[in-house]
Formats: sequence, C-alpha cells, structure tokens
Amino acid sequence: MTALQKNIDHYMDRKGIQFYSDLLMGIAHQLGIKGREAYDFAQREKSNFSKMLKGERPLKYEFIIPLEKIFGIPLAKMLDEDAYKLPVDRNEVPIVKGFRYYAYRDDPELYEKELDSFLTKRSQSILSCTDEFEKTFLDYVVEYGSLNAVRFLRDKYQIKMRLWNNQFQSSLDNSLTMWVHNGVEFARLVAQIGDIQLFNDIYDPYYLMATNGYYFDNSLWIEGGFQEILLDNRPLFESLFVPRQYELELGPSARKMTGKRFISFTLINPIVNCCLQYALSHLPKYRPQALEILRFGIDHNQKVIQGLPIGREPVFVDECGGVRKGNEPDIIDILIRAPKTEIEDQEIQVLVNRLPQPKPLF
Repeated sequence: MTALQKNIDHYMDRKGIQFYSDLLMGIAHQLGIKGREAYDFAQREKSNFSKMLKGERPLKYEFIIPLEKIFGIPLAKMLDEDAYKLPVDRNEVPIVKGFRYYAYRDDPELYEKELDSFLTKRSQSILSCTDEFEKTFLDYVVEYGSLNAVRFLRDKYQIKMRLWNNQFQSSLDNSLTMWVHNGVEFARLVAQIGDIQLFNDIYDPYYLMATNGYYFDNSLWIEGGFQEILLDNRPLFESLFVPRQYELELGPSARKMTGKRFISFTLINPIVNCCLQYALSHLPKYRPQALEILRFGIDHNQKVIQGLPIGREPVFVDECGGVRKGNEPDIIDILIRAPKTEIEDQEIQVLVNRLPQPKPLF
C-alpha cells in the first residue's frame, strides 16, 4: 500500500467516507459536476483512481484542489504525514502546480521559468493572490524557509515593505502587491540570509517615505519582534548608522512648485530611533545597544545641527527624528531622539542629556 493510499484511507475514515466511489462523487461536486453526471463521473474514474492510489498512474492535477478541500489539508500532507517537518527533501515533493509547490522546492530555475509566468483569470500575477487555505505565497515562503524565493522577489520585482498589513509592493510594477500573515517571521527569514543589502532593500524606510509619508504608525518597524531582529543581528545593527542615499521622484504638483523632478536624501536609517526606544524599554537585554546608539547620536546630532540652514524659519524634529525646515514637507536629515522621561540608569540618562537638539524642538 502506497503512502498516498494509506493516508487517503485514513482521512476518508475521519470524514466518514466509506467508498472510493463516494470520494469520487465528492470530487465531482467540487468540480461543479452535479446529479447523474456526478455518479457517472465516479463510476468512470473508479478504476483510474485506484491505479493512482497504487502509484501505477500519476494523480490527476484536477483532483488535487478538490481532495484538499474535502479533507481540509494540503496534498503534501496526504502523501506524507511528515511533509511539513524538517529536514525537507525538496526533490521528493510531487509536482503540484500552485505556489505551495514552488515555495517548497525553492528552486531558482522553477521560479524564473514557471512561477513567474502564471497569471490569474484576470491576468494578475498569482503572487498577489491567496490559495484555497487563505494563505499567500509569502506565507509558504516562511513555512518552508524558502531563501531563494526571497532573493528572487528582490532581484526580479524589487519588493519593498509598505506601511500597513505586512504588505510588500514591487517598486517596478505597482500592480504587484504581496502580503504575509506573520511579518516578523518573514523579516527573520530575510535576516537569516545574511545579506545586509538585501535586507535593507526590502525593509527600506526611504521607500516608505515616498509611498506613505514619513510615519511608522501601524507598521512592522514599531513591532518589538522586528526591533529585536535588528538589535540582535550585529551587521544589521551597524548598518543603521551608515548614511544611505535615496532619490525620490516628485509628483506633478511638486515638480511644478520646485522645478525639480527628483530630490535626494543622504540619511542614516530612521529606524535607529525605533530601535533606541525599544532598547531603552528593555535595558536588561539591550543596554549595550542603547549605549552605542546614544554615543553615536552625540557626535552625529552635533554635525547635523551645524549643517542646518540658517534663516528665520524654525526647525522641526518629528518623533522619528526627521528634521524639517519651516513648513516644508521634505526631510533634510535624521537626528537621534530619546524620550523626555527620566531613566533610572544613570549612565544612560547622562548620555540622553548630552544629546544635542536644535531649537526650537517640537
């Protein structure tokens, strides 16, 4: 008896289905076949189905989704109860033409040649869709630890984190928007690759500024789990202090006002202030990181303040450390910000008090 037949029999017992002909009737109903035609379908397919279970014939592709819906489990689990347990032998997974299959195999060649060409009935990429279990491609990327999929999505689509609902959008094709249920776990997977450039390409706060405005409310950046990924990963943590250049393309009205098509930023990563807030709230674990950010901030803030334009317009600093002049919306630099409340750790409080801040500060 094959593993598929054994597991199909098991799930039939759990569902109270006695005969293969009854199961085939259920498959027919899932395929939209009703009445006498469903009965004829079951009788006609009975012999073939028996051979499929015995491994004498491949399982028909059109049977896969009906079987998964009837039993409420993926086909991979019907084939092997341990299908989702590590270690994974990616070469043994059956060919299931859905994005679960591609995430499971995690084969760059399959991504490029097959997955990338699949479209929905509305000619949309399947990467924007959910399957019959309400799971997305990124959900399966997390489930199977599909590191090659992350590289493929960055290289092919240049996906970047958006503000709400753990969304990612292609910066090349605005119609391609993806999302994942557990944003922190996906970020942990991206960090696991060990490619700092790749991580910062996907979790790009400057892209956030261009698409959603300079606010992190309701975003992954303010979640504790995401802060811990940055604070615990030394190369990622150090990259927060490195100035990066970002070129923002202005909209039509802004172009008319400024006479410019692009404006350029050269800024440290504003997420550093989110990390500082989290480190100060969890000093027993992250005191060294808090000290490092504050010591960096003393020199950095002084340099930023010295370079601010001199004029009558006041300088505003928002809660994320973004520096603006007057009523202008554009951020001209990033300062390290610390909370105004007293901190019990005396060394930390001394450094907070030494942080240079421009006047007036709002």
